[in-house]
Amino acid sequence: MSTASNSEPKAPNRELKARGKASPDKIQSTIRNSTLIRNGIIEDNDMDHHAESDNINVKDLANGNVSVPLSVWKENKSELRSRISVLAVQIASDEFVEDLADDLGDIEMVVLPFVNFVDGRAYSHAHMLRTRYGFLGEIRAIGDVHFDHLAFLARSGCDAFELPDGDDHQAALAAFSEFSEVYQPAADDAQLIFSRRRTKH
Repeated sequence: MSTASNSEPKAPNRELKARGKASPDKIQSTIRNSTLIRNGIIEDNDMDHHAESDNINVKDLANGNVSVPLSVWKENKSELRSRISVLAVQIASDEFVEDLADDLGDIEMVVLPFVNFVDGRAYSHAHMLRTRYGFLGEIRAIGDVHFDHLAFLARSGCDAFELPDGDDHQAALAAFSEFSEVYQPAADDAQLIFSRRRTKH
């Protein structure tokens, strides 16, 4: 029996499609949490984080403190620079810090939205902002941010955190001192445990 037909290459199946994303990378509606943790202190939050899907008209934005998506910043830089209130720009997980690098001197805060806590790309964004670009402004994590992420986010370069309303912010403060020793270098330049070992002769 001939088996020649079995050795012929099969045509690709054009009907196969990549599996859809389990969740989007950007926030889908405006976020306004009542409380945040900044530099280890619980404070009232006074910032609205606008979603790209809100069809933002910069002229209609309220005078309060706001964060806007990177795409909105790119299209409305001059209008946004003229605002008196605090201006922040969001960098979603699927966007690039490099796209904001030339404007960091005009921005007081970078916001990193965590739409899904298992997506770690925002950690890399924070680290790059601090170490490669020397950003000295506030880096704020918002969205799906949990107690057990806080110490790692702080080491990556974040210094402000908006946990979802209803979370125990007082208990969350303990997360920043949960680890007394660190093993890996990070944006916080904490002394590694290995450097304190005495050399034996």
